[in-house]
Amino acid sequence: MKKLLIALMIFLIGIVLFMPKEHLFFTLRKYLKKEHIEILSSSLSDRWLYLNMDDALLIYDGIESLEAKRVIIKPWIFYNQIEAKDLLPVKSLRNILNIKADDLKITQNIFKPMIANLVADGKFGEISGYIDLKKRTIHLLLRANKGFENSKVVRDYFRKSKEGLVYESNF
Repeated sequence: MKKLLIALMIFLIGIVLFMPKEHLFFTLRKYLKKEHIEILSSSLSDRWLYLNMDDALLIYDGIESLEAKRVIIKPWIFYNQIEAKDLLPVKSLRNILNIKADDLKITQNIFKPMIANLVADGKFGEISGYIDLKKRTIHLLLRANKGFENSKVVRDYFRKSKEGLVYESNF
C-alpha cells in the first residue's frame, strides 16, 4: 500500500511538472474570448510548477481594464491558484476607479470546482469573497482602511451589512 501511494504521488507530481501549461493558457484564452475577455502579456514562461506572465493586461468587451506587473498561474489539478501582483486599472480608468491592489489571489479546488475564492489587499484594506461560476454571482467583503471607508467607490458599490461592507452582483 505504501509503494502504491508513493507511485501515485510521483505520478501526480510528474503530471504537474510536465503539464503543457502554455497550451492550457491558450485554451483558457479561447474560452475567455467567448465571454468577451482577453488577456495579453509581454512574456509568458513555463516555470515547471507554475506559469509566469509579466506585464499582463486584461481587456473586457474591447476596453482595456486592468494591468498587472506579474501574474502567476499554478494549475496543480487538485488546487489551482492565480496570483497577481501590483494590479491596477489602466490609465484611462484611474480617474474613475483609482484602486491599486498589491496582491490578488484567486483559488479553486477540486472539492468545490464551481467556486473561486479570492483575497486582495492594498492601500484600500482587504477584500475577500468568492465567485460562484454556476450561479454566476459575486460576493465580496471589504475590510476598508479608515481613509478609504468614506470614499466614493465604497458609497457607490458596497452596502453595509452585519458582515461589514459587502458587494454582491450577478454576471
